[in-house]
Amino acid sequence: MDEIKSDINNILESAIRSAIEIGELPISEVPEIPFSPTKTPEHGDIATPIALGLAKQAKMAPRTIADTIVKQVNQNKHPSIRKIEIAGPGFINVYLSNEWLFDIIKEIVSLKENFGRLDNGNGKRIQIEFVSANPTGPLNIVSGRAAAVGDTLVNLLNAVGYDAIREYYVNDAGGQVERLGESIDIRYRQALGETNLEIPEGGYQGEYLREFAESIVADEGDKYRDLDPKERIEFFRDKGIKHLLEQQKTSLERFGVSFDVWTSERAIRDSGKPDDIIHTFREKNYLYEADGATWFRMTDFGAEKDCVVIRSNGEYTYFVPDAAYHRDKYERGFDKVIDLLGPDHQGHVMRLKNFVKALGFEDDWLEAEIVQQVNLVDSEGNRKDMSKRQGQFLTLDALIDELSDAVGEQFAVDVARYFFLMRANNTHLDFNLELAVTQANENPVFYIQYAHARCCSIFQQAAEQEMQLNHIEEIDLEMLSEPSEHEIIRKLADYPSIVLFSAEEREAHRIPHYLHDLAGLFHPYYNQHRVLEADNLKRSHARLVLVRCVQTVLANGLKLLSISAPEVM
Repeated sequence: MDEIKSDINNILESAIRSAIEIGELPISEVPEIPFSPTKTPEHGDIATPIALGLAKQAKMAPRTIADTIVKQVNQNKHPSIRKIEIAGPGFINVYLSNEWLFDIIKEIVSLKENFGRLDNGNGKRIQIEFVSANPTGPLNIVSGRAAAVGDTLVNLLNAVGYDAIREYYVNDAGGQVERLGESIDIRYRQALGETNLEIPEGGYQGEYLREFAESIVADEGDKYRDLDPKERIEFFRDKGIKHLLEQQKTSLERFGVSFDVWTSERAIRDSGKPDDIIHTFREKNYLYEADGATWFRMTDFGAEKDCVVIRSNGEYTYFVPDAAYHRDKYERGFDKVIDLLGPDHQGHVMRLKNFVKALGFEDDWLEAEIVQQVNLVDSEGNRKDMSKRQGQFLTLDALIDELSDAVGEQFAVDVARYFFLMRANNTHLDFNLELAVTQANENPVFYIQYAHARCCSIFQQAAEQEMQLNHIEEIDLEMLSEPSEHEIIRKLADYPSIVLFSAEEREAHRIPHYLHDLAGLFHPYYNQHRVLEADNLKRSHARLVLVRCVQTVLANGLKLLSISAPEVM
C-alpha cells in the first residue's frame, strides 16, 4: 500500500506541476500531498484533501483546484488508476484498478511467512532492556505487561531488518536487596520459633518470603542461627536473590519470553566501572562538593536542580551504576539502546538521558519508553490495589494459573499477552479478568485465533473434497469481484506498513488492533459467502487463495506477538 501511495503521489505531483506550468494553478511550487483513508470502498481506495489545502494560496475554490489537477492526469498512462473523482468540498478520490489488488495476493502467496518482513533496519544493532524487576519477589502483572511489550518490540524490530536483542538488568545491589536479606532473616528466625520479631521498615512482607524461610528451615535446620547477624543477613540476601531470580526466569519462560543477556548490577559495581564514571565526570567538570556529598551538574543540561551521585557516607546513588551500565552497552557496539521503564521511573528518564549526553554519546542513542501501570479489574469493574512490599499483588504466575483454570494452559499465555499488548505502552491498562477468560467472540484474542482456525478448516474441507489449490498463475483472480473481497485484500495490503510503523514508533499495540480488524472483515465474509463450490471451481480456487492469504497474514501477525495460531478451536 505504501508503494501504491508513492506512485499516486508522483502522479498527482506531476499533474500539479503541469497545471502550474500552463498557468491554471497560480501557486509557486508543488506542495507535499497529504493522504487520508477513505471511509468506504465507494469513496475510493486513496483520498487526498490537497485541493482544500491549496485554496487560500491559489485564491480558488477547492473543487475548481481539484478539477484542474484531475484534468492533468492521463489515466491511459497509469493503468493502476481505474478512475478519479472529486467529492464533497474538493477531496480527490482515487479508485485503483484490480491489478494492484491481485499483485498483493501474488506477493503474499510468494513470500508466505516472509510477507511483512522488511530490511529497513539494515542490520543495525539494537538492545532493548525490559522488565529488569528487582529480585525481591515474584514478577507481578506490571512486569508481565513490560515482558509482553519488550518481547514483541524485539520481534517487530527484527522483522523490519534490525538486529535486536533482549536484555534483563538484574538490580542485585543496593538498599532494596539489603532489606530483602533482613526480611528473610526475620522470617527464618520466626520459622525457628523466635517471637517479637518484626519486618524492618521498608522490608518485604509477602507470604512468599515466609514460605522461602520455612523451606530453608525444613532443608537445613537452624545451622544459620548462630552466624554473626551481619554475615547471616548477607547470606540470606544472596540466597534470596538467587532463589527469586530463578523463580523470575521460570515465570518468564512460561510466559514465552527468553532473554539473550542477563546483566548483574553487582557485577557492574564490582568491575570498577562506576569509579570510571565518576572519574570521567570529574574530568569534564560536571561534579562539585556540597553538604558533604558529591553532586552532578544536572542544571547544565536544562534540569531544574542538580542531583547527588555520592552520598555523604561515600556510597554511590543508583545513578552512577546506571550510567556505568549504559556506557557498558555503548562499548558493546549497539547502534541504539531502548529502555522500557516502569511507571515509577518517569522522573528518571531525563536524568538518565543527561548522564548519557555527559558521556558524549549521540542524543538519539538512548531511547526511554514508559510502560504504564496495569490495574486488575474485577467482575464489577473495581480496581484491586497491589503492593509488593505489603505482599498485596497478583503475580504473573497466579494470573496465568487463573487463566489456565478457565481456558486451559494452551491459551492462558495467549490471552495474557494479548490483553497486555492491546493498549499503547504509555497508557494505563485495566486488565478485565472476566473478559479475558471469556471463550466467546467478545474476547478479542479468541476472535482472531478463531479466524485463523476457520481458514484452516476450509483447507481441511477442501482436502476432504479432493480439491487441490492450483498454482497462483493458473487462478483467475478476477473471480474475486465482491466488494468484501476487495476490502479484505486492501486490509492485507496494509500489513507490511503496519509492521514497519509499529516497529519504528515502538507501538506494539497496533498489531493486535490490525489483526482484530482483519478478523472482523473475514468472519462476516465467511458467513456470507461459500468458498468451496463444486459447480464453480474457478471461483472456489480464487476464494481459496484469498483465504490462504488471510491465514498467512493472521499467522504472521500472531507470531510477532508470540501468540499461537491454532488450526482447530
